Amino acid sequence: DSPSKDEYVEGVVCNESDIKENEMKACQLGDAGKVLVVKHNGKISAVGAKCTHYGAPLVNGALGDGKVRCPWHGACFDAVTGDIEDYPGLDSLPCFQVEIKKDGGVHVRAKRDLVKSSRVTKPMVKRNPSDPTTIAIIGGGPAGLVCAEVLRQKECGFTGRIVLICMEPNLPYDRCKVGKALELKIGQIILRKESFYKEHDIEFMKSTEVTGIDTSSKILKLGTGSDLEYTKVFIATGGLARRPNVPGSNLKNVFVLRTVEDSNAIYDLINKEANIVVLGASYR
Repeated sequence: DSPSKDEYVEGVVCNESDIKENEMKACQLGDAGKVLVVKHNGKISAVGAKCTHYGAPLVNGALGDGKVRCPWHGACFDAVTGDIEDYPGLDSLPCFQVEIKKDGGVHVRAKRDLVKSSRVTKPMVKRNPSDPTTIAIIGGGPAGLVCAEVLRQKECGFTGRIVLICMEPNLPYDRCKVGKALELKIGQIILRKESFYKEHDIEFMKSTEVTGIDTSSKILKLGTGSDLEYTKVFIATGGLARRPNVPGSNLKNVFVLRTVEDSNAIYDLINKEANIVVLGASYR
């Protein structure tokens, strides 16, 4: 079907002379929203204007070596293609068609919905049941999720079985948020919805511990008592919050902060009369 007139938006957003080398500007494109116009190596490109992590205006970030970094959490994108280069953030920026007019006008043509959303998910391949390869991923954090997702992306083209194994009862979530809003529920901070894993044939084992790895037989021993044969294994278990080795550190009103359950437990005990002591001055 041919695209409808309203599906696309186009127009001159600025003049070529308005943008210096290694400079970026947020320019309005019709009534659809803003696009990020970048000049790198003498060429002008246009990509989504908002970070795919939490929607920060990328024009307030940093530009260097053809990469744009988000001002809030440092997610990195290719300024020409929009591809995601560095976490946080899973989706890429949409890349829009640019034409330089004879008078120097920068003409941009884009899908209206992509200007508004400022995100695209890379094309994925389907699982091939006849592919005997199994890749097991131990750890259900961002690293495990990104590994599974990149394997399924068309660029990598892995069509075998992918099994993601996690001790926690939750889908991968944005752990950075647990120290910012203690009352958050898991549904507010998951990185991908459950439908994403089903759609792309990524098996997810929640509340499952890997108790051993037999590298000679290529078998994972699971806490459920079952075994999982694998072709390759990726270990992305992350770290643990360290409790101080002092008397009383295991009392019920002493908490570490790593999981969403930790943050909710702290929130439940907070009141106007509570005296709170924070041990440690790191990011959390």
